[in-house]
Amino acid sequence: MKRMRVVISKHKTLLLYLIAGGLTTLVNYILFFAILLLLGTEFNLAAMLSEKSGNPAVFNIANTTAVIGAVVFAYFINKLMVFQTKCENYRALLREALAFFASRGVTTLFEIGACAFLVTLLGFPEFSTKLAVTAVVIFLNYLLSVTIVFRKKENQEK
Repeated sequence: MKRMRVVISKHKTLLLYLIAGGLTTLVNYILFFAILLLLGTEFNLAAMLSEKSGNPAVFNIANTTAVIGAVVFAYFINKLMVFQTKCENYRALLREALAFFASRGVTTLFEIGACAFLVTLLGFPEFSTKLAVTAVVIFLNYLLSVTIVFRKKENQEK
């Protein structure tokens, strides 16, 4: 039990990030499916994993909207729960938010582009493509968050 506490304490940020990432992914997928339903798409989850639906435009609209909503959610959960950053002033908050949205903009463009390319041009199944691309994006987002957006300043406590 003591060893587990040490591991959790040592990797607290990573563990919280994984939880936040899971919640952000959940928001992404809830929005994705809700938008598909709002756009009148009838879908079968088993078929989505193995077949192409034939309507990549609807997929791309749902995916893009869901990703944008998830990114906004991700900023707040990462700032408040994972990295617990405190900004000294409005300018620092603005810098942090801009760095977050810029880095997520890069990975969002990657996600949208990769999904569109794999689904529209190569004919991969929509949902399994979204799952695979999401895994890559989570890894890239963590790297960018730790190294650029929420990095500890040298004079801050670790």
